[in-house]
Amino acid sequence: MAATRDSHEDHYTSTKNADESNHDPQFEPIVSLPEQEIKTLEEDEEELFKMQAKLFRFASENDLPEWKERGTGDVKLLEA
Repeated sequence: MAATRDSHEDHYTSTKNADESNHDPQFEPIVSLPEQEIKTLEEDEEELFKMQAKLFRFASENDLPEWKERGTGDVKLLEA
């Protein structure tokens, strides 16, 4: 059993080394897209407060209504 394991590991190692030597991470994109400026509408505002928070929704359509988590993210208090 040990001989089979050793030959399997040798095969895996030699295959892994061959894959790494032939791997080329560079590729040309099929479509080139122009860079776009995206506005968040927060550029002209001052951030007064920011913290990580969870968003919940109340699912009343279930037999037993419950709060369901919808996601996490930053909550910001901004001043114009």
